[in-house]
Amino acid sequence: EMDQKFIDAIANVRLVSGTIRLDLMNITGQTEDKKLQFGKTGELILSPAAFSQALKTMQDVDAELKKRVDDTKKNKK
Repeated sequence: EMDQKFIDAIANVRLVSGTIRLDLMNITGQTEDKKLQFGKTGELILSPAAFSQALKTMQDVDAELKKRVDDTKKNKK
């Protein structure tokens, strides 16, 4: 069965024994001054090769999203 996880943030990125580890965070509430509070809900552990591939994929998605925003702005003019 495929595991799906919704995350609000990534924190505490570190290198441990040759792997890149990232804490997966979810919003757990707000402080009285309206700052968000986060709790760790999991950890992503990647080999350097998997991290590089994931980074490239995210950079490609980021570029596509920026292109779509630019296209939308051009079409509204």
